[in-house]
Amino acid sequence: MTGFVYKELKQNLRYILLTVVSGFVALIVLIMFRDSYNAHDYNILLMLGLIGGLLLAGGMEMAALNGDDRKLWAYFVSSTSDGYKGFLRVKYEMIFVMSLLFLTSFSLCEQLITAIAADKGMMVESSASAIAVPLVFIQFLLRSVDIPLFYRFGAKKGNTIKLISVLAIIVVVLTVLLINIDNFEDVYNSVCKAFTEYTRSPLLPAGAVAALAAYYASYRISCWVYLKGAETYDK
Repeated sequence: MTGFVYKELKQNLRYILLTVVSGFVALIVLIMFRDSYNAHDYNILLMLGLIGGLLLAGGMEMAALNGDDRKLWAYFVSSTSDGYKGFLRVKYEMIFVMSLLFLTSFSLCEQLITAIAADKGMMVESSASAIAVPLVFIQFLLRSVDIPLFYRFGAKKGNTIKLISVLAIIVVVLTVLLINIDNFEDVYNSVCKAFTEYTRSPLLPAGAVAALAAYYASYRISCWVYLKGAETYDK
């Protein structure tokens, strides 16, 4: 198991560091244009930084899978004492930690930006970190689907299947939004309220537990399909 941990850290250290950096996207933009913001702009900057950073962190998590869809590697890890299950366990744990690193770095980023605003005499009441928590659990749900697809079909086929699924979801969401376009502002406010007040409702905490359960189930599924997928890898 130690060998797999060393391999993951050595191979994916740059992705881990970029995940940490992605949490500071808003701060980096603020430093570049530090004289161009008022109190309202700070909140917008934090929300955009959260969305952009989360997308970047998700990309880094998927990039950490690069090179794993090779037959020789699959047969090698299967012959080790820990086997492919041990390898997959380390991979899942690393991606889990990467998500937590993003959440930690973004929370620190928010505190630094709030301090910078206060130093300029502006009061910024941001709820970005509160929104970031459920979004990270949504990230776990996405990885719960992405990782088994990757190991079962390889990078190319897995990404194609995911792209088709995402496009279908986008079409459904846009259709629902168009049908309810007159009530869009109410829907938006309800979603924001649900994300920022999740500690008062059992729904989102239950969703967090479900996301973690799905992440664990995803690991079990990946173990089940790994050797089947290895037979279909190109090389």
